[in-house]
Amino acid sequence: MRAAARLRFALRPATPLRSEVFVVTELLLLVHPWLGYAVSALVLVASLAAFKRAKDGVEFRAGLYRGAYLLLSVQVLLGIVLYGLGGYWDAAPLIAYVHPVLGVLALGAGQALLARARKTQMAADAHRLAGRGLLITLLLVIISIGVASIATTLT
Repeated sequence: MRAAARLRFALRPATPLRSEVFVVTELLLLVHPWLGYAVSALVLVASLAAFKRAKDGVEFRAGLYRGAYLLLSVQVLLGIVLYGLGGYWDAAPLIAYVHPVLGVLALGAGQALLARARKTQMAADAHRLAGRGLLITLLLVIISIGVASIATTLT
């Protein structure tokens, strides 16, 4: 009996809730790639600023680096929402597994190195460590974008 009820629910026409989910998914599909490029550019700028601050011996403040990781967190969370709404676990393995894992790995690696930089005593060393974390994050984000691009061209 329950299986028949589920089948009727699945076969009925789109309800307003289903169409709203479709609109949100389409909007995320439009915004997610471009936001990824913008976040990559901002992470690059923040890493260059970190190395310049290390060279100049400026006191360590994590505000710029936190901002870069906040934007990256928003990008990764939007990707996870898109993954769930769009049902991408059935997509090609590069999109279904590798792309999201690289995004989460980039976020985790960067946050770990920023936390380590905040505990460092010397300001120049802290800026360099934060800059390295941002570069590692940038490398993983670029690989993630490349994996997604390759997967979309193969399908």
